[in-house]
Amino acid sequence: MNSLKGSRRTRLAVAAVLALLALSGCSSPNIGTGESSGAVAPANENLTVQSSSTPTEHPDIPAASPTPSGQEWADEKVNAWVDNSGIKSVKGFLYPYNLINSWDSPKAGHLRLFIDDSYEFNRDGMSQHFETATDELRIMGLVMFESIGDDSPELETVDIATEDGFRSGSYSRSRTGADPSDLDAWADEKYVQWLDAMNDTYESFCGFTIKKLEQYRECLPTDPHAYVGSVEAPAEGELVVTLSPGEWQDNTYDTDTMRGVDFVASNMMLKINSKAFATEAVESLTVVVDGTDESGTEKWSE
Repeated sequence: MNSLKGSRRTRLAVAAVLALLALSGCSSPNIGTGESSGAVAPANENLTVQSSSTPTEHPDIPAASPTPSGQEWADEKVNAWVDNSGIKSVKGFLYPYNLINSWDSPKAGHLRLFIDDSYEFNRDGMSQHFETATDELRIMGLVMFESIGDDSPELETVDIATEDGFRSGSYSRSRTGADPSDLDAWADEKYVQWLDAMNDTYESFCGFTIKKLEQYRECLPTDPHAYVGSVEAPAEGELVVTLSPGEWQDNTYDTDTMRGVDFVASNMMLKINSKAFATEAVESLTVVVDGTDESGTEKWSE
């Protein structure tokens, strides 16, 4: 069995790049690459902004209530993001993050950010031709998650929308509420998180929302990810993914220098753990091919 070693440092490196995007005013990075797409001059950091119901002038936001919802909780989450970014208010972010005007929490674990209607998609001209405003706004949610998510286990979803609601994007942990001790339910949750992460990446490229694996296979028939046949959990923190034979074999993503099983093991773990809270992460992911002895394993370490 081939063994590859993943690292918490990999995720932190991605987080660092994404945090840089927020502070450099980037729009959408190249999907799946984490590459920055340019910079915009900073806004005036001394400006303050008002939340949906109460004045929000950093750093005088009151402590959040124990219940992870409501205006105080929303203020706490935005305050933490600003603190982690080393700025005085959301107006210290660069474009389009500095367009945030208000925020609230309509229900437990859900945060909504409202940006000015003057928002322009792809202002820096660096987005790929298939990307949309939804991708750019979804990345804003991802950037916030990467900044505060490890300290906010209760945070489920960040929704970003223009104040008129015309444009919007969302990033979510995609939890199902599975009990980790129920290995079948836990494996199902990891599959749901992975498929949602694939949709985050490929929805605009494919031209439709990916809710079923068959849809992704229709879009990219040579990608081994499109042939996941089963996902099982033999023990807590461990997944075994079985690929069905198919068009992916000896094709674009299955070569002498990059085996398909290694590609899936590494990428699938990274996508799942980008959604999962730290204590809910997959620690070991093994990919096998049905009817063969080919396999690859990825390990996740702190």
